[in-house]
Amino acid sequence: MRAIALALLVGACGANDKPALANAPRPDPAAVAGVAAAAAAAVTLANPNATQTPEKRDQFENKQPTEVKEHVTGDVLDRLDQTGSGSGSAHEATLKTAPAKKPKGKPAKIPSPQDAAAAVGPANDQPDALPAR
Repeated sequence: MRAIALALLVGACGANDKPALANAPRPDPAAVAGVAAAAAAAVTLANPNATQTPEKRDQFENKQPTEVKEHVTGDVLDRLDQTGSGSGSAHEATLKTAPAKKPKGKPAKIPSPQDAAAAVGPANDQPDALPAR
């Protein structure tokens, strides 16, 4: 029994210059990836908490609501509504008021297409000509 298993292992690993299944047809990788994604989605739909350890699940299941002793009065919320402040508007305000950064040094000189073509030399219609540098 061990000899047969050893012979199969050696044959499959390529002891005869090629693996035993070297010429076997291979499936399309895109199809294999699609099947794997579908299987993962099916498993996730079946049990969304399957990947969590029991310690993590218990951590959030038995928590009671926390009683909050601070509160925001209605006039504060009204003022926020009137000024237009909301999620992201403070960031937008800093973007509008922040001065634009000026680049240091001289700006780069970009040649025109004609100057660039003249600097490179003739086109490929004369392959023997050397470019002028």
